[in-house]
Order: sequence, then C-alpha cells, then structure tokens
Amino acid sequence: MADRFAEFSSFLGHNLIQGIFISVLLVIIAKLLFKSKIEIYISAQIIRWIIIIYAFAAILSTLSLMIFEHSQEYAFLKRATGPYWWAYLLMLVSNSILPLILISNKLGEKLTVLFIIALLMNLGWLFESFVIHVTSMHRDYITESYNPYLPNAREVKILLYGFLIGLFSLIIGNGIKKWKVRLKQ
Repeated sequence: MADRFAEFSSFLGHNLIQGIFISVLLVIIAKLLFKSKIEIYISAQIIRWIIIIYAFAAILSTLSLMIFEHSQEYAFLKRATGPYWWAYLLMLVSNSILPLILISNKLGEKLTVLFIIALLMNLGWLFESFVIHVTSMHRDYITESYNPYLPNAREVKILLYGFLIGLFSLIIGNGIKKWKVRLKQ
C-alpha cells in the first residue's frame, strides 16, 4: 500500500510538478502580453489545483512510508535521519507542506504566490536530488566512472512538460471562458 502511494506521488511529480514553474511563468507572460484577451484566472486555478493535489499525494506518500512496511523503508529512514536530514526536511517542507498555502482563496488567486510556491516546489525537487546524490557519494555508492553534472535530455523534457502544461491550461481556461459566454447568450 505504501509503495502505491509512493508510485502515485512519483508519477505526479515526474509528469506534472517538476516543470510546473514554467507553466506558471507562461501564464504570467501571457497575462503581460495579451492583457485581457486571454483568460488567465481559470488557467492559474488549474495549475493551482494540480499543485494542491500533488501536495496531498506527497503527504500521504510520506505518511504511508513512515507507518506501513514497504520496500523502500531503509532508504527512507537513512535519508530522513542521516547526516543530510536538513536537506530532506527542506525537500519535505517545500514539496509537501508549503503548497498547502494555496488552499486559501486569498493567496491561491495571486499569480506571484503561485509562482513562488511552484519555484520552491522545484527547489524541493532539487533538494531531493541533492540528498540522493550526496548521500550516495557520502556512503561511497557511486562508482569511479561518475561524471560531472551536465544537463541531459531529462531536464529538457521536464521544461518541455512544464511549457505544455501551461499551454494546455491556457487553452482549457480560454475554452471554458468561451463556453460560459456562449451559455449566457
């Protein structure tokens, strides 16, 4: 059961969240360029609810990893209580707890708050990568063929996913706006 929550959270994180700040940035740029010609509110709300759903999934995943027996127990406990616990805690707070601020309608409707939360969530993803790589190097699990960091196709794919999510949210938001206008007539 814990593994299923972890898989669902991982699926959402890899396919929707890792590039979500690009989506918010695209919505902000569309607002600046097109002013009132494009519906921004609905698009921002779509992104907002994607982030909130992911935050709940991540919290459930973390709680299930702590409570139930699972195959990743050893790695989870070592990362959460090891020498780099502070980076794990930053990852947990910025990926899971901080996005719950968006539940508030007053804060969730502001594009700047949405962008800052999305950016901090991606920093949480970077802290997760930091924890995995540094603890692997710290415990000498990495082979000698370890190469220095170079951007790869995965990072480009993440940025492309973020752009596509933003584009789809703009299209869906404008479609909903036109549909509402058509229903009123």
